[in-house]
Amino acid sequence: MDPATDTDTGTGAAEREGAQARCVHQLGIDVGSTTVKAVVLDGNRVLYSDYRRHNADVRAELGRLLADIEARHPGLEVVSAITGSGGLTTARAMGIPFVQEVIAGTEATRRLHPEVDVVIELGGEDAKLTYLHPTPEQRMNGTCAGGTGAFIDQMAQLLHTDAPGLNELASRYKTLYPIASRCGVFAKSDLQPLINQGAAGEDLAASVLQAVVTQTIAGLACGRPIRGHVMFLGGPLHFLPQLRAAFERTLADQVDSFTCPDNAQLYVAIGAALLSSGEPTPISELSTRLATRKALSLGTSRMRPLFKDTAELEAFRERHARAHIERAHWPVTDEPAEKEPDGPDDELDGIDDEGPQAASASGTTGEVRDGDCFLGIDAGSTTIKAVVLDGRGRIVWEHYAGNEGDPVTAAVEILRRIHREMPDGVRIVRSCVTGYGESLVKAALRIDEGVVETMAHYRAAAYLNPGVTSVIDIGGQDMKYLRIKGDAIDSISVNEACSAGCGSFLQTFAQSMGRSVQDFAASALDAAHPVDLGSRCTVFMNSSVKQAQRESATVGEISAGLSYSVVRNALYKVIKLKDADQLGERVSVQGGTFLNDAVLRAFELLTGREVVRPDVAGLMGCFGAALSARATYDGVPSGLMSLGELSRFSLTTETATCKLCQNHCQLTITTFNDGQRHISGNRCERGATQERRATKSDLPNLYDYKYKRAFSYRRLLEGAATRGDIGIPRVLGMYENYPLWFTVLTSLGFRVMISGRSNHELFESGMDTIPSENVCYPAKLAHGHIEALIAKGIRTIWFPCVFYERELVQGAADHFNCPIVATYPEVIRNNVEAVRDGQQEGPDGAEGGTGPGGSGVRMLSPFLNLADPATLAERLVEVFADWGVTLPEARRAVAAGFAEDAAFKADVRAEGRRALRWMEDNGRKGIVLAGRPYHIDPEINHGVPDVINTLGLAVLSEDSLLPEPDAETAEAAERAGEPGTTAETADVGKAGRPGKAEPEGRPARPARPKKPKKTDWAAIARQAGSLPGTDEIPDPGDGAEHAVATGALSRAVAALRRRVDELRSDPQAPADWSDVTDVGLPTPKPVATQGVTGRLRVRDQWAYHSRLYQAAELVTTRDDLELVQLNSFGCGVDALTTDQVQEILESAGGVYTSLKIDEVSNLGAATIRLRSLAAASEARAAEKAAHTEKAVREASDEADGTVDDAVEIDTTAPAERTAARTTERVATRAAEEASDQSEAGGAVGGRELPGATSPVFTEAMRATHTILMPQMSPVHFRPLEPLMRRLGYRVELLESATRDDLEVGLRYVNNDACFPAIMVIGQLIGAFTDGSHDPDSCVVAISQTGGICRATNYAAMLRKGLREAGYPQVPVVAISLQGIESNPGFELTATMGLKMLQGIIIGDTLNTCLLRVRPYEVVEGATQELVDRWNRIIAEYFEHKGRSATWGGRIGYRRLLREMVREFNDLPRRDEPRRPRVGVVGEILVKFQPDANNHVIDVIEAEGCEAAVPGLLPFFLSGLVTAQWEAEAYGIGKESVAKKKAAVWFIEQLQAPARAALRAAGGTFDIEPSTVELARKASKVLSLGNQAGEGWLLTGEMIELIEHGVPNIVCCQPFACLPNHVVGKGMFREVRRRYPQANIVAIDYDPGASEVNQLNRIKLMISTALMAQESTGADASVVGGEQQTHVTGRAVGEELLAGLGPAGDGTPSSPDVAGAERRRQRSWARSR
Repeated sequence: MDPATDTDTGTGAAEREGAQARCVHQLGIDVGSTTVKAVVLDGNRVLYSDYRRHNADVRAELGRLLADIEARHPGLEVVSAITGSGGLTTARAMGIPFVQEVIAGTEATRRLHPEVDVVIELGGEDAKLTYLHPTPEQRMNGTCAGGTGAFIDQMAQLLHTDAPGLNELASRYKTLYPIASRCGVFAKSDLQPLINQGAAGEDLAASVLQAVVTQTIAGLACGRPIRGHVMFLGGPLHFLPQLRAAFERTLADQVDSFTCPDNAQLYVAIGAALLSSGEPTPISELSTRLATRKALSLGTSRMRPLFKDTAELEAFRERHARAHIERAHWPVTDEPAEKEPDGPDDELDGIDDEGPQAASASGTTGEVRDGDCFLGIDAGSTTIKAVVLDGRGRIVWEHYAGNEGDPVTAAVEILRRIHREMPDGVRIVRSCVTGYGESLVKAALRIDEGVVETMAHYRAAAYLNPGVTSVIDIGGQDMKYLRIKGDAIDSISVNEACSAGCGSFLQTFAQSMGRSVQDFAASALDAAHPVDLGSRCTVFMNSSVKQAQRESATVGEISAGLSYSVVRNALYKVIKLKDADQLGERVSVQGGTFLNDAVLRAFELLTGREVVRPDVAGLMGCFGAALSARATYDGVPSGLMSLGELSRFSLTTETATCKLCQNHCQLTITTFNDGQRHISGNRCERGATQERRATKSDLPNLYDYKYKRAFSYRRLLEGAATRGDIGIPRVLGMYENYPLWFTVLTSLGFRVMISGRSNHELFESGMDTIPSENVCYPAKLAHGHIEALIAKGIRTIWFPCVFYERELVQGAADHFNCPIVATYPEVIRNNVEAVRDGQQEGPDGAEGGTGPGGSGVRMLSPFLNLADPATLAERLVEVFADWGVTLPEARRAVAAGFAEDAAFKADVRAEGRRALRWMEDNGRKGIVLAGRPYHIDPEINHGVPDVINTLGLAVLSEDSLLPEPDAETAEAAERAGEPGTTAETADVGKAGRPGKAEPEGRPARPARPKKPKKTDWAAIARQAGSLPGTDEIPDPGDGAEHAVATGALSRAVAALRRRVDELRSDPQAPADWSDVTDVGLPTPKPVATQGVTGRLRVRDQWAYHSRLYQAAELVTTRDDLELVQLNSFGCGVDALTTDQVQEILESAGGVYTSLKIDEVSNLGAATIRLRSLAAASEARAAEKAAHTEKAVREASDEADGTVDDAVEIDTTAPAERTAARTTERVATRAAEEASDQSEAGGAVGGRELPGATSPVFTEAMRATHTILMPQMSPVHFRPLEPLMRRLGYRVELLESATRDDLEVGLRYVNNDACFPAIMVIGQLIGAFTDGSHDPDSCVVAISQTGGICRATNYAAMLRKGLREAGYPQVPVVAISLQGIESNPGFELTATMGLKMLQGIIIGDTLNTCLLRVRPYEVVEGATQELVDRWNRIIAEYFEHKGRSATWGGRIGYRRLLREMVREFNDLPRRDEPRRPRVGVVGEILVKFQPDANNHVIDVIEAEGCEAAVPGLLPFFLSGLVTAQWEAEAYGIGKESVAKKKAAVWFIEQLQAPARAALRAAGGTFDIEPSTVELARKASKVLSLGNQAGEGWLLTGEMIELIEHGVPNIVCCQPFACLPNHVVGKGMFREVRRRYPQANIVAIDYDPGASEVNQLNRIKLMISTALMAQESTGADASVVGGEQQTHVTGRAVGEELLAGLGPAGDGTPSSPDVAGAERRRQRSWARSR
């Protein structure tokens, strides 16, 4: 653009304070991730502007830009400001102010366009969304740069164009493909296969831009719709009109107008200029500062150089040069002289269409003659490779090049070259193709066969490196690991939907830095200090690379760092390598990425192994394909296209949508010049043929059956629905529980209206209400389903929070739902506007909700326990009180629902048995596709079951394999060949009873569900009539409040117990359910099946995962089954389940395969894995058969020598034979395991699994072993060491977690686990790997929560890590209040518990004093000195029973608190206004551990603010506080309510001295409210049933902070922390609605997260806080006109006995109401 623009900014006379009276020019500089912009303002006129790419050299380009300004305006003086993601270090170097970029953009918009409501800004790496009206709110992307300008550039490169070219292509689009929106690398995984399939570039370009729109809205709107007047800012939106058009298409229905100013790319720089301040400085001076001052370094970590010196490099090259493959010239046939391989390339007319191979096509025996050659082609994602082998396996011709996005054209050119260069008499007798483009290239060139690429790579490796034990292949987009055992593939691991860490990433980065990939790789070899760029996800590296560039890292150091990262990604995410021994002795590496010496060297350094890289490493796929062609050659001539045919070759592509099933696949139809067609994009074979057939496949598909069976119900007619319509969203747990809820609600007289099938459009319709961009795709879909129900006119929606499922497997430790399934309705209620607006305030300050006749949409989302049918019925009475539901009819409805639920589960099991019989009868294999109930949704599984069917395999679900609840019923069902009829299903009309088997001799038809039998729901509703009753009010109390207030604890407990007795059985609810059986309904009986697994390593706490483990164990007993596990991106629970399922399978010699699925809809990677699994299964079966045959032969030879023995003929049916073999196998193995128990004890009902037992910490070890404890909160945990020494334990607290510890954690912990698990376990194992501690004399300790969160399984993860790191002898002490595990050598005594509580209270008080005083200290460091003094006193107090040498004598608990607070209060402080206060809340470790949160407290204080961190004590009290709530809502823990209430009272009394000490300071320090008060505040927004992770406490803390003058909050959470999707990000919108001043930012922490990005987002929040304080000029502690007060002293005791823990009434519009109100409702309901 022309830098000499002269534009009126419209600022008029608006001048910032401090500007000189004379004309002052204002300079604004915007340093972005890819560009630098500068604007000079002269009053209200733009004097100068420019926009340039800096190509990662910010200093040099900015220096040139300043020189240009100086040249155009000599002697110009300016007041300046810098902004942008790359501006922070530059601003400090130049000594000018830094303005956060969102603040700058907002200022420019406010000045120039006051009418704008929302600003959407996209930069090179950042995306921002700013709401201006009615309440300001500013947001920017987190750790991922997906969907920004850099992402657009990468996608443009894949399409072989640039950003303007992409825009031009998109203007001509016809079809939009669903491209992944969560992550840029996922989008690449979608785009590349579409390119290879021949999809039109125009359509792909438009789809890429649409993905950017989806990412921006879904990632940043976070529950707040984009409405009103919208303005576009930033380079991508300014320069790409089609990107703006995509936004306008998406937002058209909710936005009034769109505008994009002419200089939109400069607005952030203009805003910086408007906010500039300071003394005028000459431009020349700024240039000098930039050139001479050193930039601030944020301490990017560095790694070992790849080669220490030249000698090491030369030795490396010499060693790998020995891996040479034999090559030869083209074979010589009858010609007298050998011809060179450069044949003629002139006229084609004289060449016959039959081609050279026609000269000798008579061979049919498969004998290879002289001149016979074999062609192998590898059509990869970004490259195409080909080799021709002669009959001896030598390479006679080879090719390796990029495919330029068109694999067919590239393959045609390869074949044309081969024909031209091939000598006369030489023929290609067979050809084979592999790779991403296999099917398309095979169809185009008539290639003889295709082979899955994993098998091609294995064959090549086994041929070139005999005895190979591991094959690692990294290609352009694929990463494969093959473990070889016994000359057969034992395990296959392939990267999933994400192509992070593959060659294309390195290529893209090289291009972005203006280098070829060869030069980029070469520069890494002599890099002195490679940059540590993380490993979890390569997109996370983007910000890290930019940061390193700003710190003057060289290209070579970045290239070397990326090489390390690529290898670490392969090792930790794909191979999951724990020990180099896992790779075996002979390791082959291959794939184009390993041609990069830097990647190869990084692999050897990180694994400690010297590996073999053949000199054809990039050709191994095609080499293996050629070997396959040679192996399968049977003398039949090849059908490969001739040169003449190639000369006429052409193709056309078109797109279509398949309508033959609900998948609606986007098809790419390629038509060749000979009329043949190739169809891609189809998930099943129906789309491939476009023939309308009755069924999709003849093979059993339990996913299809289960989907139809679950939803095949007919609702009541409108007139029969006595209570009206009620909607149910087809999401999450409804895929399991819909039969139950349909039956319950129908029997209550509701007409049930279910939402439609899921699709991508449905997801997009609700994406602007999704509060967390990292939540799993199934949860995201829930928003669209709710919106769909609302659009249908549904005014009441049933979407319960099912915290506890029914017990599904006997012996499981618990039966929770996962945190998302259990609590996501809370997110919907607080983020979907129509649902939120349909609520109204309740009588006690909670939300009561509208009745049947009110306005708006009412969503009922009570927290329920399906394992307690009696309590469930009582809850339904409360939830449906407005509809007059009585207890008798609720109990009848529950009984009917439980019976139908049992029938549904029995039908699925029966269908599974039929599928197994079909497999046996037809000699076919099957795959158990194991996942969660919602994985049967075709939009979520993306048609994987159909793909499995197309491979000739049956599909079973994990629950279809389970045994019947009782053995006798199972045997009867097997004999009858019909669905299991259990006691619970016999009394009710069953839905979906499948058809009978086919007559003898004919193959059985695939089992298909029938319509459910009609059930007389109206009759059931009439039977469940209500009874007359009275509204009785319980006795108000018995004086227990006075007893507690005066300290009589025992009397209080007794009184509390009498309160609990009010929950006694009701006469209308007999325990034997006779009231139900009297009307002909069955009693609710258990549906739990018998457990078949042995003792597990993990704690089996989630209901649906219990079935996973059972299915895995059952698969190990059958040779005709394999298991594939489905899991979702961002699902941390599966970090545990995948490891456990893998251990079950591999301990029995099975192959484990998992498919990670998300928005990504392309099935290329999934198909590769499934085909690989099928091929490996066949190979293992063949190997096993060969071994068996050999054993039989040897046994026969050792017999009595006769060879004419009679042959016994087995006349049993195939099914009986297979069943007999399976039974015999199971019995034999059980007998073996019974006699040969594993190392540490016997199995519980099955095999002993790896890691199921571990060494125990004994009493004798207390004197000899040191307990290592991880540091979780320095201020709270420091007293632990002296306390434990006092109690006779040897304890060492590991003070800090280093980057090396994180590296250890990444190696030994599943990388999908949360950040705290990786850090803590890495810290503990790292204590041994670094040699600082002796594993033979140490014990490691870790907490065990026992709740729904995966933290309960940290101990199991730690044991696995220790075992795999080589320290199986180290005992693990799992510490839990519930006593989940016994530790003979460690006892949690009353004294220990009391002192720990005191330590927590002292730590909370010390932290409060520290954070309040330090920002204002007169003498720098004085506060820390005081902290150190009191740390010594506290340590001595605990170790020496109250005596402290530092104090000078004995000091009691109360005095310690009092004196500590007094000394901090007396510390000299500056007399200045109180700074903006910033609260820190979040996951407990990340909140308190500085190493985990990147020292966020220091950042806050450095930015001129005061930090406020709520204490640790409420975290331990939160579970006790809700005891009564749980007893009433779930029916659990009734017997312990009194004890828990008394414990809360006691702890509150223990905290009283701390409160008194803080109160005595005269208002200097804040006094935290009671946990009861926090619960009350939280219950205004969400239910107290939210108890996963920090649960409701997190929301309560945010509300408490805001109400007491701390509206600015950093919510620290681990990346993909499931609970924080709900109680953290999920509640932001409602908190902001109630408190418009709330300024909250969520920061995700992760091993690969960018510190720069985190810092930038915190700065945005702090900038907003500073502006808010300037505008108000006061510390707002008064909210809504009322002074907030805390509940203390006597009021605490009264609150405890008023019903500690508000009780839920079950509706989403009323999360919680007081306990007394609840009991009145229950008594009234029972009496009716």
